Amino acid sequence: MTFDPGTIDRYFAWDPQEDEEYRGNITGSGTIGGKGRSLLFAMRKLRESGEPLFDKIEITPSTFFGVGVFHDFLSSVPQLDSLLQSKDPDRIENAFLSTPIPDYAEKAVEKYLSTMIDPVVVRSSSRLEDSLKHSFAGKYMSTFLINGSEKPLAERVGAVVEQMKRIYARTYFPTAGSYRKKHGLPEDEMGLILMRMAGKWRGDYFYPAMAGVGFSRNYRRWTTRIRAEDGVLRIVFGLGTLSTKRGYARTFSLSNPMLRPEGLNPFNIMRHSQEGFQVVGGQEGQLLTLNITKAWKDIIPHVPNFRLYAQIYNPDNFGGYFTYIGSYPSFQSPSSKICFTFEDFPCRHKVFFDIIRKLLPFLEESMGVPADVEFAYEPVDQKLQLLQCRPLWKGEESGTGSKPDLEGRKILFKADRMVTNGYAEGIPYLVYVDHRVYAVTSQFYEIARALGSINSKLEGKQFILAAPGRVGSSNPQLGVPVKYNELTNCRCIVEIGIPKMGFMPELSYGTHFFSDLEVDDVLYMPVYDGEKNNIFDEPALDDSPYELGPHPSIRIYRGSFSVYTSGDDNEGIVVQDAMYPHI
Repeated sequence: MTFDPGTIDRYFAWDPQEDEEYRGNITGSGTIGGKGRSLLFAMRKLRESGEPLFDKIEITPSTFFGVGVFHDFLSSVPQLDSLLQSKDPDRIENAFLSTPIPDYAEKAVEKYLSTMIDPVVVRSSSRLEDSLKHSFAGKYMSTFLINGSEKPLAERVGAVVEQMKRIYARTYFPTAGSYRKKHGLPEDEMGLILMRMAGKWRGDYFYPAMAGVGFSRNYRRWTTRIRAEDGVLRIVFGLGTLSTKRGYARTFSLSNPMLRPEGLNPFNIMRHSQEGFQVVGGQEGQLLTLNITKAWKDIIPHVPNFRLYAQIYNPDNFGGYFTYIGSYPSFQSPSSKICFTFEDFPCRHKVFFDIIRKLLPFLEESMGVPADVEFAYEPVDQKLQLLQCRPLWKGEESGTGSKPDLEGRKILFKADRMVTNGYAEGIPYLVYVDHRVYAVTSQFYEIARALGSINSKLEGKQFILAAPGRVGSSNPQLGVPVKYNELTNCRCIVEIGIPKMGFMPELSYGTHFFSDLEVDDVLYMPVYDGEKNNIFDEPALDDSPYELGPHPSIRIYRGSFSVYTSGDDNEGIVVQDAMYPHI
């Protein structure tokens, strides 16, 4: 689809500082950054639309800080130039924490908190986040604060101000700095958003019933029955923090919400279903991750119609089966557990899908580019809280090329879903993490750092990474917890699914990890061992010469490898053109 350049220009030119309704809620001069500006732009357009369904969309009470506050703060930091030249994160953060923010900014925080006693979020909103080409997803920081009324106002203000300064410091941390350097970007300027956390108090915990991310385009379809232009959602129970990480979530295609990427087999559904969820709670108001099978007594009584979200999985010799949850779960065996399958949600909450199906194309049309949103939703109230709206970053595709002649060429991997268009030929290295070794080790983080060292060793040379499960997962049981900045020379990622060993790739489209893949045009394919139209030629890898990596689970193959992916045909292959005996 071709987008109107004029619409895009108008979207980026819109300034909430010039909008009478929003100007009074902004502290400091200059832009409020990408997240803040795009969120207010979305709300302005939604209000002007006249669409009745959009009356169900709101943003939580928020206040915004322009980059002028950031610059005024920096002017007070002692010996700023030498501090930043040190590039020492701890030293920078400590210096920022000991420097007061401008008095006018602290008074704005005090004014906001004087009427807000629910938990709040302090969010980064930098100038460079306002971009079509660079996502900065996960490069900065957002912080949840309990903000309880039992604490004096001055203490609550101090806690928020401290987090504002920590976010300012993150502007100069290696994660963001290396990203800017990689893409040839200048130093950033930081705006901030202080907003009420989406959700309600439910017993001892604060969280929304459900939250997630949505995209007006589904660039990684798991079947050709799905249309890219219909969009896709990734939804979790509880806080939406998990929807942007490579964990478990429910994926809905808006073409057909009942069509699951993992199919209809109960065992596979269980394998891909969320069990852990995040809330704010505890004595100190921490961000907590709970397991629903263990914590259900504290959750189910406070969530009306809990069966909307979860079912009980019971194993048997035929793949298992699901049963519905009542007010008191009935577990059929010690191995039974609760899974957030959202099985009943599409048919019982059609209004939610009506809202989303209107919202995503409307925002795409208003911005002139595909839209990416974060949201929370309360089914009881039928209210959707819009938490973020921005362009859906997608780098330039490397083209489809013509389908290659495979005569005499060895196919090492073949995938049949979730690929986009691209090709890369003559890649000199393939780095392989052996699932048999990874499955019996506990040295997950050593393996991740070893991949980082290989990446550094191969500086300037591209490689393919093939590894079990989900590359970049925060849960090492699901896959190697390597960081994206440790894969800067990686041209293609192959995730190998070994169901019998618990290694399952997952459509994590929209996570911070995938945002980086899209921007940098890193090709990706999930391969499921033993499934039709999938190839994982493990014998060929075992029989080919390789060098052992820094960890026994890692092999490095040298030769010539090519990758071809077609989103139109939903097919991807990795081909071995040649293999050399020594690195």
